[in-house]
Amino acid sequence: MKQVSLEDMLAARDRRLQRQSELRREHALPLAAVTLNIPGAVKDGLLFRRLCDYAVNRLAAQMPVREVRRYNEVTGPEGYLLFDWPAEEVKAHAMALEEENSFGRLLDIDVWTEGGEALSRDGRAGKRSCFICGGNQVVCRREGKHSATELLAAVDERLAAFAAWEASSIGPEAEGIGALALEAMLYEAASTPAPGLVDRVNSGAHEDMDFYTFMASSAAIGTAIARCAQAGLNHSGELPRLLPVLRQIGKAGEKAMFSATGGINTQKGVLFLLGLLAAATGYLKQRQSEIKAEELFKTLSAIVAGIVERELEALAEKAGEDLTAGERLYLKHGITGVRGEAARGLPAVAQEGLPTLRRALAAGMPLNDALIQALLALMTCVEDTTVINRHQPEMMRGWVCQQAKQVLAAGGMGTAHGRELVRQLDELFIARRVSPGGAADLLAATWFVHRVSISEEE
Repeated sequence: MKQVSLEDMLAARDRRLQRQSELRREHALPLAAVTLNIPGAVKDGLLFRRLCDYAVNRLAAQMPVREVRRYNEVTGPEGYLLFDWPAEEVKAHAMALEEENSFGRLLDIDVWTEGGEALSRDGRAGKRSCFICGGNQVVCRREGKHSATELLAAVDERLAAFAAWEASSIGPEAEGIGALALEAMLYEAASTPAPGLVDRVNSGAHEDMDFYTFMASSAAIGTAIARCAQAGLNHSGELPRLLPVLRQIGKAGEKAMFSATGGINTQKGVLFLLGLLAAATGYLKQRQSEIKAEELFKTLSAIVAGIVERELEALAEKAGEDLTAGERLYLKHGITGVRGEAARGLPAVAQEGLPTLRRALAAGMPLNDALIQALLALMTCVEDTTVINRHQPEMMRGWVCQQAKQVLAAGGMGTAHGRELVRQLDELFIARRVSPGGAADLLAATWFVHRVSISEEE
């Protein structure tokens, strides 16, 4: 993206004034000019243009329009609308649009009467607030209260909010990706016997949730994951800039999950993983019809690049009471959890879960049994924060792995003896309150990758 100079900005201002003057001269009608309030040297891009188009289209849908003109400049997109409607009402709609969502703060909509008088905000909604602190924008700017870094971060946050809002319009392709993610969550929950986990016959090591809790939770977060897929389909530019968009969608998904479960955290981890995988799938679908698993893992890793450094290595500055269980485990034991797994491109899925699942299915193993076989394989290599958080990390880091390896060595779900050992392992994990939830989340991710990607043999 090109950085603009002061000369570029001055020339663009002269062009805007000329366009506005010509439009008022040609048509004695109320005029609205839509531009963006973007600090910094980069002011144009596809997302900026979509934001400008959003404002133009919203205004055009609300009032009768005689003419619309759009211009894409290096100094930012511009939109002009001539209305067969009173200028005062046009201004009221424009101000409402600027305040309706957090990203509306990036819009700058000027309105003139049919006689050419500029209508100000004074006496209507007051002066606009500061990007950062919500105070008087003019005072903050005059006194230099906020750094350029703070301003750019605020702009990025609002642009991410706009991209997340755009992803609310879920198209057929994103809907299909979301359906596969929902299938993955349901298949994971239904796989039985799942040692220590909620399944069709018991609640595993949990007392606060059951199979139906997971059904309700999966239904609640399905829309958020489909929105993540749509965000991936919409995205252009650097992949790490997609993560803040997914974070905003994920917050809405978490809220829906807690509402459906009465405050129980059933699938926060799987929302994170499948949201990332859905977005990576959508992003790749823009470019190709078929996806290899390796490409999917690389894309996911690129989306979260630097997440461990940003979100975990800086934790020492946080107060102890503000830390999550996973963050405390990182500080004390260096366990990076689901963030680290994602940053490395889901090696547990790539190296154990997916190959095991596909071999089991190719050998004719029933779907339920193949899923449990893949779960056991994942348990052999995952540092499961759900388990470690409940028990002494030094003991539990290797204990679950050893138990799963012993069952797999006996054939796992592929032999009668192995199946009996799986049943016994379920009883053991329940008795010791061991719930390998991290492995369960990765099992859902494994099934999703299996469904959306072609195998290496194809």
